[in-house]
Amino acid sequence: MDQIIKTISQNLGLPEAAVRTGIGILLNFIKQKAADGGSTQFAALVNLLPGASDLMTSAPSGDGGGGLGGLLSKAGGLLGGNLGGAAELLGVLQNAGIPMNKAGDFVGNFLNEAKNVAGDDAVSAVLKNIPALSSVFSKE
Repeated sequence: MDQIIKTISQNLGLPEAAVRTGIGILLNFIKQKAADGGSTQFAALVNLLPGASDLMTSAPSGDGGGGLGGLLSKAGGLLGGNLGGAAELLGVLQNAGIPMNKAGDFVGNFLNEAKNVAGDDAVSAVLKNIPALSSVFSKE
């Protein structure tokens, strides 16, 4: 996981501490969203990413944060669908030090690095159950 953190930090010009926290938040978000149909796939992915469980445990919890992210989360909750999940994630990532203008690239970089380590099939199996990530944040 240290190499993934270092790569994303260098790619986006973000502090490694923010990237570390952001990945933990992102993985917790994926776990929460995958619970309905992809929990087995998510567990398999985490097992393929050494150190992922530790990042998840140490990541702060949040409800979308304040400011614009919190407002978007509330609006997204009213609208449902991808906007709610994406806005929730955006707010929590902002609180962790991932600026809004880099959040999409952050998620895309993490997914690409996870594919490099865990394999495309493992990541794709999880993403198919989480439209908020695959359609809003994915750079593919």
